Amino acid sequence: MHLKGIFFDLYGTLLVYGNMKQAWSDWLLTFYDLLKRLGLNLPKDAFALECDGFFSKVAPVGDENGLTELERRIKSLGQRLNLELNKNQLRPIADTIARAWQTHITIDPDTIPVLRAIKQNKKIGLVSNFDHPPHVQNVLTQYGIESFFDTIVISGEVEVKKPDPAIFSFALEQTGLLQNEVIYVGDTDDDVDGATAAGIQPILIARPVHRTDSTALDYQVSNNGTEPPNHFSSKNEAKVIKSLPEILSITNH
Repeated sequence: MHLKGIFFDLYGTLLVYGNMKQAWSDWLLTFYDLLKRLGLNLPKDAFALECDGFFSKVAPVGDENGLTELERRIKSLGQRLNLELNKNQLRPIADTIARAWQTHITIDPDTIPVLRAIKQNKKIGLVSNFDHPPHVQNVLTQYGIESFFDTIVISGEVEVKKPDPAIFSFALEQTGLLQNEVIYVGDTDDDVDGATAAGIQPILIARPVHRTDSTALDYQVSNNGTEPPNHFSSKNEAKVIKSLPEILSITNH
């Protein structure tokens, strides 16, 4: 394989999860306070139950208003709770609860040096599952890494999510690269499975702490903050790394 590009996942890969129990607690409290101001009449505990598995539920279909998936989820929740929210209200809510969650996530200190080194002779892509693309764009700008990417593919924009291999087709087309000219670095089974199905060699970054599990990806009432188990599957023969700098030894040949 003549390697010409590296595609990356974002959360859990270039960005590192912190205290996700606190992140989801802050997310819920922020969400609840915002809706209370708009007329929500429900105790916090009851609201928490309504939000259990918020992102795991089937997403409402898109409409002519051009709402992001997160905004559609918020609108749907509001309707269940007899709270009608208009487009001008939905965007600030989505932005604010995403920021509350993001507070407990930081950039890996190796991200910028690694991206800078790879950028010298290879193309870089970002392929991320996220249902509110404006937030991802803000985060990339905040950390000053947007310019490193030759393509940025966010599931909420293309309406395809990993592990569906189709999400990688957008990045391949935009970079002009072939499947066998790229590797994909991610931190979950979905990353590995999606890349493999797309014909792209996967690399799994399996940090010893802050591994991605359902408590990082969705609000759960039963989230007790215990250390997540090692859930990574070995059914796909993905190369496993512990830190981003290991990628440089792989790409420099």
